[in-house]
Amino acid sequence: MESTSARNNEAGRRQRGVKRACPVVLAGGLSSRMGKDKALLKLSSGDTLLDRAKSLFHGLRPPEGLALMPVLVSGSRPGGIPDRTSAAGPLGGLYSIAEHLHQWQLECDALLVVPVDMPMLTPGLLRQLCVAGQTVEQAVCFGNQYLPCWLPLGDRCRNYLRAAASGDAIASMRALFGYLGCVQLPEPEGDWHLNVNRPEDYLRLS
Repeated sequence: MESTSARNNEAGRRQRGVKRACPVVLAGGLSSRMGKDKALLKLSSGDTLLDRAKSLFHGLRPPEGLALMPVLVSGSRPGGIPDRTSAAGPLGGLYSIAEHLHQWQLECDALLVVPVDMPMLTPGLLRQLCVAGQTVEQAVCFGNQYLPCWLPLGDRCRNYLRAAASGDAIASMRALFGYLGCVQLPEPEGDWHLNVNRPEDYLRLS
């Protein structure tokens, strides 16, 4: 049962125009190219890829007017949100996250999404997505890299995710962004978009 204090805090937040974004780590893939669960692969620091992805949000200083919710992890693992469908890729995971938030009546304006296999990302890059996302009702990403992203969680987005999960819409980030509209920020220099998908990727990283 929601307390009176919590309802008052929520009302005050809305009056101040503060948005709530839910940080999401996509970690529900099959890791078929890696041959084992890549989320549990260890970096030289001793952290796993999953630890590293979650720590990005702990180091993120949200811009004024934005409140970050607790991090949610997409995937069938301890503390994770299991995919409700296995055939929709990342969109299946995002649909399951959206349904989880709805089920628990957690107010959320947007998802701030990172994949578990991009350990070179930085909190500063995620902050850029947040700053741009606060001003538009569209998805935000860097160039043609669809992840990480800012994803507004309005009715249009929820409806598309539901359709993709049920097989009635194309289950790809590109199709979702085409439907919602997308602001493509200039792509930063460097190896921030390095993916760890195959054993050789992991060896190169370590």
